[in-house]
Amino acid sequence: MCGSSARKLKTSSTNLLGGRAWQYNFYPLVQNEIPDFDLLRALRLAESKYINNYFQAYVDVYLTDEIRNEGLVRNLPGFARFLDIVGITNGEMVNANNIARDCGVNRNTVQDYYQILVDTLLGYFIYPHNKKIKRDLITATPKFYLFDVGVANYLAKQSLTSLKGMVVGKSFEHFLMMELTAFCGISRKQFPITYWRTKTGLEVDFILGDADVAIEVKISDEVHREDLKGLVAFCEEHPKTKAIVVSRDKSPRKLKINDEITILILPWKVFLDRLWDDEII
Repeated sequence: MCGSSARKLKTSSTNLLGGRAWQYNFYPLVQNEIPDFDLLRALRLAESKYINNYFQAYVDVYLTDEIRNEGLVRNLPGFARFLDIVGITNGEMVNANNIARDCGVNRNTVQDYYQILVDTLLGYFIYPHNKKIKRDLITATPKFYLFDVGVANYLAKQSLTSLKGMVVGKSFEHFLMMELTAFCGISRKQFPITYWRTKTGLEVDFILGDADVAIEVKISDEVHREDLKGLVAFCEEHPKTKAIVVSRDKSPRKLKINDEITILILPWKVFLDRLWDDEII
């Protein structure tokens, strides 16, 4: 229920009606629920002073009510430093050793901190797609995404001024990750969302299902073949996958790589419309 502690509901003696109730989660608003949706405004939400006050209050209340009052951590300053680092490393592979060193705690404590965020519904792990065919894969290191793009940018103190650059690209990927997560939950399809990365650095942002769909996210307004080495490599190993690039291209188009591989390039708005119309997976 609204206002309830997600972690307390999970861990207390509350009767969750196992086998007699269906569980539904609330998600942050998706783009088709927001009138006059503007992508840049959505990604740079944390830069408004007015909005910053809300985010500061949100973080303070979270640290006070969810963490200190429930005694979830003993080292509250360490956990506060951890939150700052989570904002900076949002959407990246988790390096628990480096984070532990920066926070002044041990590796196991960092893992406990991440579990607190997951239990309080403030973030999600996505794990590597580990079906090895030819290439050596990273199979054990998850990525972590906070539940909201604005919160991530606030914690990272990021400034976004245009739809260009690496920082905006990370936020754009995060935005699409949250749309995929919401669709997966609301549609009740419950397909896994993973990522694919080889030990040589080839990567695909999101793999849906059992390699049913492979999605690469690009903030550029014109995607070129040389930008898609990871996606092409994945298609070579999974020829039946539906390969999609989500970008700021003006219109949908197909990029034919060879006789076996064709990649569909979709403007982000078209992709989201098709996703929510059950046309992607």
